[in-house]
Amino acid sequence: MTVAWWAAFGPAEATARCGDQQHRLRWEAGRLTAHDHPDAEGELVLGTLGGDQPYCIRLLRAWGEHSDDLDVLMLGPRSAADTLTVDVRDAERLQAGPRGWTGYAPLSAGRRPRMPLTWGTLWSSTRRSFVVNARGMPRGRATYWAGSSAPGGRVAGRHAVTRSASVSQIQSSPRGALLRGTLPDLDRELARRAEVLELLALGPAFQFRLCATVAATWSQRDSGTARPALTAALTGRLAPVIASWLGTDADQVRVRLDEGGGGLAQDGDQWRAGMPWVAAVWGAGLAVIDGRLVTDVARAGYPKADVLAIEEPGGEPAALAVRCESAAGSPHEPRWRIIRS
Repeated sequence: MTVAWWAAFGPAEATARCGDQQHRLRWEAGRLTAHDHPDAEGELVLGTLGGDQPYCIRLLRAWGEHSDDLDVLMLGPRSAADTLTVDVRDAERLQAGPRGWTGYAPLSAGRRPRMPLTWGTLWSSTRRSFVVNARGMPRGRATYWAGSSAPGGRVAGRHAVTRSASVSQIQSSPRGALLRGTLPDLDRELARRAEVLELLALGPAFQFRLCATVAATWSQRDSGTARPALTAALTGRLAPVIASWLGTDADQVRVRLDEGGGGLAQDGDQWRAGMPWVAAVWGAGLAVIDGRLVTDVARAGYPKADVLAIEEPGGEPAALAVRCESAAGSPHEPRWRIIRS
């Protein structure tokens, strides 16, 4: 894959309440911009120096800081049918912690009445396709904080620990003195997770573009200990595509992460692909076009692209010229059609 991963993506726009006004955010050519902030770069610098930072500028900063956040791949949509509904109020409730925050809920638990939103309950409500496709794989997330520029994310298992006591109760307990030092870390983690929710709340078009951004970032890195999380993220997206194309069950599709960065390929009864495929093919809605399974993008310039695709398992990839027929900036799944084979 030699083209820029974002070349087949059309632009996308969303609005966000910034102060007492509705401002426009625009994603195009792999970059998020704030249309109503002509000096966004200066405002970003001012914010790093402790000045006031408008909400739009906060979103620009968060987009950059979470461009390698594996939580995005864990929580983001796996297909166009995998609707992920997130409201900015979810982020506000999470940001308001840790007072009264219930901590991690068990992954198998659903939302309980009158319980505050937790990262665990959000995960449970958005992992429908992932449950089947990533069965038996370790769940993981990047544990670095927002703004980390570490070359690789350290992956840790998710612990099903429920904290029903408030922070004030913990502090007043005999062990409070031992735990007070962890509260700043908890605050930072809550803030990091709230930022992810704010970005996902921009809507489906931005959710797919953010997932593709993270996949593209990791396509340039050694997976290291992040390999289980990347494999799970790939499986959760590729297995439904293959299952739909073959007319079979997703849990019967075997997927392997290709760290060589190649396109989609079949090895016997196993399918392998790398993060570049997730970013450029899956992210742009190119995975299956008119019954053909797309293995790679050869050339692209939205709304047109030249792709390699197979018509049946074991077949040789053939070159196709395709075109996106949906309107630029549409929040719905892109509709690609073959215009020349």
